[in-house]
Amino acid sequence: MKAQKVLIHLGDVRDNDLASYAQKIVQRMTNNPNFTDPQPDLATLQAAISVYTAALIAAKDSTKENTASKNAARLVVENYLGTLGTYVNQNSGADLVKLDSSGFALSRLPAPIGILPAPTLIVRYGNNPGEVYFEIGYIPQATEYLVLYSPSPAPADDAEWYFTLFSSTKGTLTHLKSGTKYVFKVTATSPEANKMNTYNFSNPVEKFVP
Repeated sequence: MKAQKVLIHLGDVRDNDLASYAQKIVQRMTNNPNFTDPQPDLATLQAAISVYTAALIAAKDSTKENTASKNAARLVVENYLGTLGTYVNQNSGADLVKLDSSGFALSRLPAPIGILPAPTLIVRYGNNPGEVYFEIGYIPQATEYLVLYSPSPAPADDAEWYFTLFSSTKGTLTHLKSGTKYVFKVTATSPEANKMNTYNFSNPVEKFVP
């Protein structure tokens, strides 16, 4: 499972917000027992914040020189925070309490996909003997599509069916036995479904394979 981390890319943070954000991190990291040897040291970061804050005030007159100085000072603060954030990630042991104590914003965990609904399935004859063509109804967030097939009558246990995986909603199945009626069904897979071995299958489709 993907672990949360502190965010270290700060290019989208507004100028004034970056100064207050960096100051909050210094306050939260000072004497923090979870991070006893911060890199860079907090005095160095605090000095960079002070320079940046002064540059922000000077840049209000919008001269090119002051704006350039503000941008340069901002880059120093961003780089220091990136290095410090990397230190926090490496020394937190992925402990959410420790990460949060640093003052850094945390990454979001993706929501679990869960068990997906059953897709639709259309089976058509292929161009060659023993060949069929699939069209599978698209399911958002599906990682793959698992097609089960068996000569009719199909066994009750899905584990006894033949299977193949498709990464797209269209595909061809070859080397079937000509002159045989087959049963086909499909499910959309997800990490949770695979872990639980629980799937929602389409209605079975019977097709005589020429």
